[in-house]
Amino acid sequence: MNLLKNIRQVFLDMDGTIYHGSNLYPTTIPFLDFLDSHKIGYMFVSNNSSIGLKEYVEKLAMMGIQSIEDSFYTSTEYAVDYLKKNYPDVKRLFLLGTPSIIPAFENAGFQLDEETPQCVVVAFDKGLTYKRLCKAAWFLKKGVLGIATHPDVFCPSDEATWLVDCGAITKALEVSTGVKLNVLGKPDPGMLLAAAKRKKVSAKECLMIGDRLATDIAVGINAGMQTCRIVGPGADRTDVKGIHPDYTMKDLGELQKYWEQKL
Repeated sequence: MNLLKNIRQVFLDMDGTIYHGSNLYPTTIPFLDFLDSHKIGYMFVSNNSSIGLKEYVEKLAMMGIQSIEDSFYTSTEYAVDYLKKNYPDVKRLFLLGTPSIIPAFENAGFQLDEETPQCVVVAFDKGLTYKRLCKAAWFLKKGVLGIATHPDVFCPSDEATWLVDCGAITKALEVSTGVKLNVLGKPDPGMLLAAAKRKKVSAKECLMIGDRLATDIAVGINAGMQTCRIVGPGADRTDVKGIHPDYTMKDLGELQKYWEQKL
């Protein structure tokens, strides 16, 4: 199949796909240049809701990739879009998240409310305290709407630590309260379709690239897009039954070579 015949937009996962931890893969920039040279758009799509778009721009700049905030669509932005679309009357939020993502909600017209929230939003909260966890549980038990930005139970890292992520916090709240939260982010196809809408492309014109079968590849399949799994060093190679990417490559360089052969 000649991918270039149909693909107008590429969506890229970040950690495990274009970099691992703080190390950029050497094949990343040549691949992005390849896309630019063929006028194929690309956007970085991440479940990580611990930092804002400004921080992502700065992080990639330090790795040598020039980008703008519109180059990214994270589970935070999707949570904002999801609430505005499905719960237009919700304005007051109790947020379990980092200070970096507060502007994304406030700029969209939401306000943080510690006493009478209309929705509990659970994100990747690196400063989580037991007191605030209990307060979130209390609101959920009282019937307040609850959403989680994404289902990941851990965040990849090249450091000597294990990063407990949004999905694990969500499970703690669900188990303790008996309340199910609306879990957004990959593999929810709505996230990728919302990103495609921003780029004004259809699903059949898109390729989703990532390392995790359960999130990156599943979201592409669920959204009706072509998919490519990266399985090189730093990638999550966990097998998931029933999820099969269209392509499997060790890195973006191998994908680029394959793509070039189809020209």
